[in-house]
Amino acid sequence: MHFLPGPHVTLISWYNGKMVNDQQALTRIKRARTALILRHPFFATLSLRLRLREDYNCSTAWTDGRVFGYNPHYINMLSKEKLEGMTAHIVMHPACNHHKRRAQRDPVTWNKACDLVINSILLDAGFTLPDGYLLREELADQSAEKVYDILEAEEVGNSSRDESNTEIEEDDEQHGEKQEDNERESGQQQDSENQSEEESAENGDPGMAGEVRDGDGAGGIGEGTGEQDEWNDAIIQAAINARGVGKLPASIERLIDRRLSPRLDWRELLARFVERNARSDYSWITPNRRYLHKDLYLPSLRNCEIDNVVIAVDSSGSIDDGELALFGAEISHIFTLYPANIHIIYCDNRIQKVVHLTRSDLPVKLEPAGGGGTDFRPVFSWLEQENIKPSCLIYLTDLETLGYPEYPPPYPVLWVWSNREKTQTPPLPFGEIIPLS
Repeated sequence: MHFLPGPHVTLISWYNGKMVNDQQALTRIKRARTALILRHPFFATLSLRLRLREDYNCSTAWTDGRVFGYNPHYINMLSKEKLEGMTAHIVMHPACNHHKRRAQRDPVTWNKACDLVINSILLDAGFTLPDGYLLREELADQSAEKVYDILEAEEVGNSSRDESNTEIEEDDEQHGEKQEDNERESGQQQDSENQSEEESAENGDPGMAGEVRDGDGAGGIGEGTGEQDEWNDAIIQAAINARGVGKLPASIERLIDRRLSPRLDWRELLARFVERNARSDYSWITPNRRYLHKDLYLPSLRNCEIDNVVIAVDSSGSIDDGELALFGAEISHIFTLYPANIHIIYCDNRIQKVVHLTRSDLPVKLEPAGGGGTDFRPVFSWLEQENIKPSCLIYLTDLETLGYPEYPPPYPVLWVWSNREKTQTPPLPFGEIIPLS
């Protein structure tokens, strides 16, 4: 039953015999999303992709990658902190592609598995989750599919033990009243477990923090690559924005790398690395018009630049002319987007040549120089001696070296690996790696 709103009239609904303020719930969700902008901008940006929809048929909230459905009664019961945590939880499901990966798996167990994967990430990021959330630390670093298999195996094991106990109790029933009491107690326990399972099956959100439902094309039909490309782009942009203000949790950084790295080629990964280390300048003076219609006043990005970038080239002869040309062209493309001072260092087992470039000197043309063995230490030593503190260092190499620096440098390092026929990634003492393939 709904009252039609008029001037100065608040929309009220009845839920389980109680009056619910629908407008209050909607306002609280919008405020929660706005609050995330300052504390957790990564989640705030992604939450704006989801359309809000009132839904009294759900017990808590849900998403299918396009909609943020919610029960107003439940929303109004949550504290401000728990509502922000639930909002982040809802966002994490499509950010992890959970709405596209269930296939033929049981939806309740799939929701449990997904919750066990993302809840530890949210807690590490400083969120407070609604009461009843699921957490098992030993499963935190597993994929949702792996956790699902573990949960399913545990359920099968519990069922087998229950059947075994029932058979023993039926045999013991013939031996006296004591055995009958034991069987009655076991039967009551089994009824309780079955009732609990039925309640979980009826409630699509066993973790009480927000349910994930299948998106279009899920359930084994297809992955919906168009929508996923949109989410991938949104995740990258949200991460760039959050890094720009120094508020991207390490747990989210790792999640992004696991989610996107297998899907992106080396060019996209290289661009991501540079974007991540660019200095972003945000201004509250000029609001971001994109979100004004949603009653959200967000800062605008004024510019994005990099101070010093070092490109180190392994000149021992292990990098061929084609790879040099390919890498140089991609570097040139990236730095047309960002003002930067570029230092190109050619090094085999010693520094062979150093070239200084600015944006006006593009495109970069890399040329072989040297031809001895490979030693990475001279590059890092030279930067320290010259008192150059780069925003990042990108090293093109086959990773066959006489040695690394004793200590990691105080700046990000990316190894662009000319792996060719090699498939086993060599161990690195520091930095990130991209196979040039």
